[in-house]
Amino acid sequence: MNDSPSGPTNLAQDSANVAVQAEAIHGPVNVYQVAAAPSPEETFEAGLNSLRAGMAPEAREHIRNAVVLHNYVNGHSCFYLLLALLSGRTLQQVPPKEIAMLRCVRGAVNDDDEWADAIKLVDHLLTSRPANGGAADIEQELQKLTDEQRNDVLQHMEMFLDSSAEDALWARAFDAARSDRCAKDRLRRAWKFFQPEPIGARVRPADPVLIGVGTWTAATATTALALATVGFIGATAWQDNGPAAVSALLALAAGCYASVRSGVEWRCRKERRQAKDREDLRRPATTRGDGFASKIDQQFKHYFALYTPRDADSARWLSETAGVRRALRDEVVTIYRESTVNAKRVAWLTRYLVADVARRWQAGKLWDYRKELRVPLLVKAMCVLAAIATAAAGGILVWSGAHVRPLFVSLAAVAALASVWSAARLWLRIAAEYRRHSADKAEREGLLAGRQEAFDRWKRKLADRPDDLEMARWLECDRKALMEQAMSLYRLKRQDVLAHAFIEAPATPFYDRARVENGPWRYSKYKILLFLLTKDGVRQLTVHLDFQKATFRSRARTNYRYDAFTFVQVAETDNGENVFELTLTNGDPIKVKVTDPPTDVTETEDKDPQGASQVTLGTAGLDNALHVLEGVAAEGKEWIAFERQREKVPLAEVSKAVNAIFA
Repeated sequence: MNDSPSGPTNLAQDSANVAVQAEAIHGPVNVYQVAAAPSPEETFEAGLNSLRAGMAPEAREHIRNAVVLHNYVNGHSCFYLLLALLSGRTLQQVPPKEIAMLRCVRGAVNDDDEWADAIKLVDHLLTSRPANGGAADIEQELQKLTDEQRNDVLQHMEMFLDSSAEDALWARAFDAARSDRCAKDRLRRAWKFFQPEPIGARVRPADPVLIGVGTWTAATATTALALATVGFIGATAWQDNGPAAVSALLALAAGCYASVRSGVEWRCRKERRQAKDREDLRRPATTRGDGFASKIDQQFKHYFALYTPRDADSARWLSETAGVRRALRDEVVTIYRESTVNAKRVAWLTRYLVADVARRWQAGKLWDYRKELRVPLLVKAMCVLAAIATAAAGGILVWSGAHVRPLFVSLAAVAALASVWSAARLWLRIAAEYRRHSADKAEREGLLAGRQEAFDRWKRKLADRPDDLEMARWLECDRKALMEQAMSLYRLKRQDVLAHAFIEAPATPFYDRARVENGPWRYSKYKILLFLLTKDGVRQLTVHLDFQKATFRSRARTNYRYDAFTFVQVAETDNGENVFELTLTNGDPIKVKVTDPPTDVTETEDKDPQGASQVTLGTAGLDNALHVLEGVAAEGKEWIAFERQREKVPLAEVSKAVNAIFA
């Protein structure tokens, strides 16, 4: 923790070089969007979801359309229209035309409506002051509300709790935040939100049978020639010694069959082993760039380093499996390389493949294929002996036939030897290719079955992924928890805080991020700045939030006087980043990158990256923070008193509009 005196402290170094570790787009989901021809109920529901997600501008638009345009008027809709108008901003920031919308629903609610108490409480929070006892009954009014109504009031009326509520009201908000902060199994489920929807299991298809027409023609022609010449020799030998010729022909046929059969087995095993050796023993190539192949390469490097077998030498493990890593990496790149695929959607497969390699390596089974594909001595012996028997039978036939027609049998013998040798080689190649294709198909089916099981396990693991509304509620509870810590740290009572503001930004150096369609980015790690305006000056607390673990770390305290402000802005850089900058009279500017630049649409599958950035800005608390800090920078400490005076007119208008809702 970095405590500092009341002078300014430079925090700019924390905002340098933010890198996105991973991202995901969840969709399509109908949380924040409406159909082409939505019903009033659907429009209102989209607005309500947007409000609870912290997307107040979108909530105001949807709820206004439902209430004003589609006449969806009841106590429920009027209450949330009122909250949407006030959420995340002061009365000075509420345009008069929006206040006038409330008058459009004049007489929509009566005192018997279940939402009447909630609407009246909002009015009391706006108009009551502790000094005149106006807040004395607010706690009792809160007791009348449901948990849902109470939580929504405490969340969206936060700007009006600074001056209108007693300590008990803040304590209630803090208690609710503590209760809900890790509710719904957050610590076990939150990380799943940042995982993209995985792509199904695939394997590289077996190479087709590579036998051309020429090979088939040559095999047929040489076989026909072999049969003709051997038949001529056999017929001639029959004239010399019939029984011996028949025996020799049978031995020749059996020998050819046995030698080709065992030869096919020999050749298949040898070629498959050589192919696997070439594939698994080659060295990895260097991959450059930020494309899909590069990201897959990084995944394999990361998981091979992470999954080093227990008690194994890391250098030896990586060296011996370098070829395997390259082969698996190339396969994943080949079967998933599509223009719209996010590399992290196949990370489940990378983990499975690496874990399988680690398991086999540790068990000493990584190179088992060499044993399985080793040619047995029996196969070799059968092939050699069958070839010898074939040659002997052929010699007997030629010898017998030469006694009858020496010249013609000799010429036929030469042609028979050449054609039989050529036919045997061609048919051996054809049979081996079909055997190779069949073995490849069987191997691919086994691989696909294993990968499908891994994919199903991963899908089941992600089945209870939290939705965006749960993420928003947890983040709201984190903000409340930080507020409570800050007030305790600075020893402030609730009435000591004249105004406050939050800014939420992704934390450096690495973080995951994800969003649903039309929703804001949610981050696995946040950098949160809390500004507390007191009578003595500004108290700034900067923390890093590990959202998945619900823990704060790297807490930094900064204090400065009101006259220390010189400049505050949110600027968009050339690459599309939005950076909050606060300049003080002494010290370097405080800079925080609030949103990332728009990313590559094809890689993130994001249809509207620029829109996502704007929505995220709206949920980061910037509007209110800028309103407060710009006011202080322009008017100093007097801004607080001036703001109270300026609130009187819109306060009266809002109160009249709220009262007009009741019959």
